Amino acid sequence: MRMIGSIPRGADDAERFSDYLVTQKIDNMVEESSAGGGWQVWVEQDDDLDRARLELDAFLKNPGDPKYDAQSAAQRIRRQEDKKAEKRRSQFVDYRTHWGQARQWVAPVTLTLIALSCILSLATNSLFVGARDNRGSAPLGGPRWNLLDPLLFTSVMGPRAQQFQREHPGASVEDPATLVRYWGAHLRGGEVWRLVTPVFLHLGILHLLFNMFWLRDLGGMIELQRGSRVLLLVVLATAVLSNVAQYFWSGPGVAAGMSGVVYGLFGYIWIKQRFEPHLGLGLRQETVWIMMAWLFICMTGYVGSIANAAHVMGLVVGAAYGYAPVGYRRMLRGRRA
Repeated sequence: MRMIGSIPRGADDAERFSDYLVTQKIDNMVEESSAGGGWQVWVEQDDDLDRARLELDAFLKNPGDPKYDAQSAAQRIRRQEDKKAEKRRSQFVDYRTHWGQARQWVAPVTLTLIALSCILSLATNSLFVGARDNRGSAPLGGPRWNLLDPLLFTSVMGPRAQQFQREHPGASVEDPATLVRYWGAHLRGGEVWRLVTPVFLHLGILHLLFNMFWLRDLGGMIELQRGSRVLLLVVLATAVLSNVAQYFWSGPGVAAGMSGVVYGLFGYIWIKQRFEPHLGLGLRQETVWIMMAWLFICMTGYVGSIANAAHVMGLVVGAAYGYAPVGYRRMLRGRRA
């Protein structure tokens, strides 16, 4: 909240001007100056500062103008805003303390994502394959890989990988052009599902439980407050782009898990809390610190081989998706100005 100036007259004039600003959709407050000699005018949103200053200049020049007699209209607007705020409060749920409430489980997309992750991780034996290296250096082979390999971003040891090796002997995965050709072979073969399916595979029980906990918490919050369609779009965007980022960072290999999507959901909520708090999405500061600390700890390499590129890309995509409508509205206001 920023002070834009003062009204050197009595409380009546200050209240009249405050009511008028309300009718102009400018959130504000007035208070008597501690130094005496007038009433200070404060405006809540930075985007309204310039317009509010112009209105204050006009008021000071002609405070008797009838247009400033807006008390009744301002009261109606305030009552409407109070009703909206009450409705938002009734819809807001603290997911940290209401995990067991029945309403928290009415989130079909979130529950479907959890179910698919559990089913595919078990069905493909990815939980027990022992792979931890995102370049696929863990022991490969055996019947279990016949199920797992087709769902990875690119084939590690299946027919597609073997064919590519025959056609490009000695090709280095450090070469970006080789990476493009290798993925292109999958795409030409119609294996588009590989863009998304790696997020459902998890390399260990703890890996699965950790990601499902955050998916349930963050995904459920978005779905209940913003709807299933918004959640699905955020998940798909972060899944595809985080998988692509990890592939071009580390090359073909066993990169799997919902972590990139989880960081995308986190980034989306974090941005909405900052720029659109009225939507009812919010995180405790401790949660923000935990998520960011874990992101940087993973980058150190002390916790093993982690898909850091997927984490970072997921966070960036989720935050960008959350900020996009805010930035668009600001751009429109700038053009009108």
